[in-house]
Amino acid sequence: MTEGRYVEGAARVQRFLASVAVAVLVSSIGVPGVAAAQRNLPAAEQPALPGLTIIAPAAPGGGWDQLAREMQREIERQALTAMVQVENVPGAAGTIGLAQLINGRRGDGGALLVNGLVMLGAILWNQSPVSITQVTPIARLTGEYEIVAVPAASSHRDMQSLVRALRTNPAAVSWGGGSAGGTDHILAGLIVAAAGVDPRRTNYIAFSGGGEAVTALIGGQVTAGISGYSEFAQHIESGRLRAIGISAPRRLADRDVPSLIEQGLDVELENWRAVVAPPGLNDAQKQALTAVVERMAHSESWRATLTRLGWTDSYLAGPAFDQFLDAERVRVGRIVARLRGSSGDANAARAGEWLFPVLVLGASAFVLTVLFVRPSAATRDRRATSAPVVRVALGLVSFAALLNPAGFVAAGTVLFACTASAFGSRRWLRDALLGITLCATVYITFTYGLGVPLPPGLFLTGR
Repeated sequence: MTEGRYVEGAARVQRFLASVAVAVLVSSIGVPGVAAAQRNLPAAEQPALPGLTIIAPAAPGGGWDQLAREMQREIERQALTAMVQVENVPGAAGTIGLAQLINGRRGDGGALLVNGLVMLGAILWNQSPVSITQVTPIARLTGEYEIVAVPAASSHRDMQSLVRALRTNPAAVSWGGGSAGGTDHILAGLIVAAAGVDPRRTNYIAFSGGGEAVTALIGGQVTAGISGYSEFAQHIESGRLRAIGISAPRRLADRDVPSLIEQGLDVELENWRAVVAPPGLNDAQKQALTAVVERMAHSESWRATLTRLGWTDSYLAGPAFDQFLDAERVRVGRIVARLRGSSGDANAARAGEWLFPVLVLGASAFVLTVLFVRPSAATRDRRATSAPVVRVALGLVSFAALLNPAGFVAAGTVLFACTASAFGSRRWLRDALLGITLCATVYITFTYGLGVPLPPGLFLTGR
């Protein structure tokens, strides 16, 4: 009996010693690579944060999710925190995740939210109750130009073809992209406006994530898609999508895609992405988060990640980042205001927009007619009759009928000729030349000088 107790006691001691050895081994290893790397760091460089949660306010597969996971990998590689995880909170163009950060994580010094131009535009578009002004800005990280792509089977080989279709029937050209009011939507509206079409007539279809938008584009559910190059890259390389334009100021060396500018559209846009923290942080918490992000963003391995994904290094922090956000709210607010309203609202508003140009045209036509037209005595005798009124009325009816299909210049020239005829002119060639010169001047002044796009018509679209 005594011998059995001795054996049992010895076995217990052995099990205890084995468990201690396992515990020591596990503690020495910890999270693979992280604990070992931490032990090798000087005391001054030990992680200031015990843990970090990076919130991607979108479903997996989009740009925000991609940035969050690349940050996670880089922070783990550099052992900047003991633990880092990514949390996806999709919905409402990122404002659900933003609301959770503001209302549920106040004072939490271990959380970051990925955001950017998309979220800023969506907040303004949807008049969201939460705002970027309620968070703690940390840093802008990356920039990425937008790609306009079409399915491989599309008849549109370049932007000129797409623009011609847009001018003919804006409703027939559908644009697919991310959330309403976001970067993709903003770029679509800028392209439509640059093509001489009211941006409120943009037929934009918003998808909740980059993956859904790409699927719809490949399936031919939309005419063209807009997104960052990294989200389209594999599908462009596989031949399922064709890139026809990039929103960079010029063609990029590593992207064989013509810029919108070189294809005749004065449009340039870069989608920036950043990270912010919850409200209510003290100075030490903000400095600790900023230090982690700064060390990550200034590493050689992070620069290699940017190159691999085609992202621009746009790091900006501190007061300069605060000022940047303030300026962006103003700039994006103006663009969103131009995009607001449905197609029906745009149709109703176009009459008001075109009223001033038409009044300018009419006043100029009257002055030119008085200066150049010398009615005959017979014409002066007939001024009391209704013939001049009928001719002016005919000119107005013709102008209204020709405005959309033929364009402002052609319709205005007909109106000018009818007005001159009402004053007794019989020199049709001279009147036509005067009318074309006047109407072209008004068209250029308002469309390109004042930003009020007038109908270009078939003569100016090249169709």
